[in-house]
Amino acid sequence: MKYIYSQNATGAVEQLTTTIAQLLATDKKVLWLVSGGSGGKVSVDVAKALQDSPLENLFVTLSDERYGPLGHKDENWQLLLNDGFALPGATLYRPLTGASKEEITIQLTNWLSSTLDTVDYVIGLFGIGADGHTAGIKPHSEAVTATTLAASYTGDDFERITITPVFMEHINEAVIQAFGKEKFPVIRELLTQDVLIDEQPAQLLKHLPKTTVYSDYKEETV
Repeated sequence: MKYIYSQNATGAVEQLTTTIAQLLATDKKVLWLVSGGSGGKVSVDVAKALQDSPLENLFVTLSDERYGPLGHKDENWQLLLNDGFALPGATLYRPLTGASKEEITIQLTNWLSSTLDTVDYVIGLFGIGADGHTAGIKPHSEAVTATTLAASYTGDDFERITITPVFMEHINEAVIQAFGKEKFPVIRELLTQDVLIDEQPAQLLKHLPKTTVYSDYKEETV
């Protein structure tokens, strides 16, 4: 795992854009997991930077979504669209369909499974919460122990649909952006300690083949 001190997510945007564009230029098929929440702007900036690349081999979906009616005010995909997220020619998968949470979870699981069989490389943009969660995998949630590629559960904030640790085993590269001093303690633990996944799901990220963390954390600030 590589740590890069930064005051903003510019480096994350550049790394994602360069990696995806280079893979697509060599006819590789790529699955890109985008992020809502604090990663929404990064996702939009990368999408804009990829506009001149051939996108027919790019597959895109969210790492996690907030369940509700299609287009509801907290839907991560809708928030991305509101900010101008667009990738003409790519295969985009919007998790919410208007179906039940259980049906959507099955649909997402099936799409992830078939897409993993298709692509050559999986890259994800991730954030980390002050509670140690990443994607929609909250500490002590059903998502931590799920045995499928996607899971859903009732969180303390949203009805969540998310990729799982099972899916994360298929990720080739993760780019993490985590800014703000409320996240410093969890970043320090991620960099220096091995914490149980159930306590801090973000620990999953450091076991991937390639992980880069962009953050404004400095040891002396905690």
